[in-house]
Amino acid sequence: MNTPWSTAIARVDVDDVLVRGYPLSELVGEVSFVDMVFLVHTGELPGPHQSRVLDAVFVTLIEHGISPSTIISRELATCGTPMQAAIAGGVLSIADWHGGSGEDLAETLVVLLERVGDDAADEATDERVEAVAVEYVRARRGAGMRFEGFGHPQHPEGDPRAGTLLRLADECGTAGAATRLLRTLATVITRETGKSLPPNVTGAVAAVLLDLGFSWRAMRGLVIAPRTAGLTAHVVEELEQGARWRHAPADEIEYTGPAVRAPGPKGAGT
Repeated sequence: MNTPWSTAIARVDVDDVLVRGYPLSELVGEVSFVDMVFLVHTGELPGPHQSRVLDAVFVTLIEHGISPSTIISRELATCGTPMQAAIAGGVLSIADWHGGSGEDLAETLVVLLERVGDDAADEATDERVEAVAVEYVRARRGAGMRFEGFGHPQHPEGDPRAGTLLRLADECGTAGAATRLLRTLATVITRETGKSLPPNVTGAVAAVLLDLGFSWRAMRGLVIAPRTAGLTAHVVEELEQGARWRHAPADEIEYTGPAVRAPGPKGAGT
């Protein structure tokens, strides 16, 4: 037996589309794109500070130069694939080690905040927050695991995007328990490892979005949304440059197999 579809997000009527209770025709021209993102995810329209911070998240994520995702999209574009296929290829690279680590960190922050004390997270003592952070960091180090959401190979002195975003959340008053815990984790990680590993952009985005009321499950999708706009620009640029079948030049490829050899008799294997 098929289960009927159920959604609280939207309903299509003959004369309009109802989005979280709002007629879409009345929202057009009155709210921004990020306001709509906030609405469909949280069920409410954002306040001005929430809207500003979410917009900053999208601006932060839209572009990061020639990265794995843009390389893949541009390569596909030079092979004659349709726009949507080239973009999809780049999107598929957003995973654990490229742009997608915020999902795991966001889930971790939710779990750790529950240990700190559910609804009392904002009022929890610094000592309690740090104790939970220390326990997590030591357990992860003991298991030989990386600290996703902290440090960035291209920004060894600290990811400038993360710092800007966290400062804006402070300024707008949206920074809450998740951001507080993120900063505590960064301090503990540095102390325990002896290495400076400040939050990177995915870590900052995870904490900021949690404080805005988004589900940790939405993190990768909310990274992909703005990055898709950036990938589109890269595909268009690649197409307009006219390159075809981009590939690595032979002199840039290191061959590690055996030297040239004659076929000869078959080996001793069966």
